[in-house]
Amino acid sequence: MENKEPIRKKAQETRQRLMLSAMEVIAARGYHNVTVDEIAKEAGLSTGIAYRYFKNKKELLLAGLEYVFRNIREITGTQFEKLAEFPSMEEALSYALDRFYQLHTQYYGLHEELESLRHIDEDVKALYQQMTAQAVETLLQNCPEEWRRVENLRERIYAAIGILENYAHFQMEQAFLENKVLQSEISEKGADSTSAADRVDVGVMKSLAIRSVMALFR
Repeated sequence: MENKEPIRKKAQETRQRLMLSAMEVIAARGYHNVTVDEIAKEAGLSTGIAYRYFKNKKELLLAGLEYVFRNIREITGTQFEKLAEFPSMEEALSYALDRFYQLHTQYYGLHEELESLRHIDEDVKALYQQMTAQAVETLLQNCPEEWRRVENLRERIYAAIGILENYAHFQMEQAFLENKVLQSEISEKGADSTSAADRVDVGVMKSLAIRSVMALFR
């Protein structure tokens, strides 16, 4: 009997190349500004091959998003098992916040594009909700024993994810602001409408985010 495993493996690799290329191209140029042909070219494949695996650009986008969500640990190098090694919950949350921020900055272009898409596209919105629900379920199954005695644990986990997300957004905005001020100081010796008073201490905000998450599980 013919061994079809090499064929399946090649098909899986081709599909993965297309999905990752879609994420890169969409991040760089925006979903509405690229075509399946351009995504296939980025992957080093023909348009015909791309359509053999995906019927249209939307299906390719959704498949790529799902792939990234499901493989986020490998893609970002996040080691969730390290959370159990920290001597305190505060330190574990600090690590989690740093990784969350790294994820947002590493995929900044894609993140910004998807933030827009999920508000106007029902399919993208539904996928976000599905993946978030799965992440919450995973956290429910693997949370510390002391958390299991907390009422409304599921809702508290959703709230904690919201705090992490908002902090990552805030940190990105502050980094953008700092860069803007720096560029202004270099080019115009500080002649800019953005003053130091407009900037907020990111370290303080991080501490407040950690304390807020901790308070949710007491």
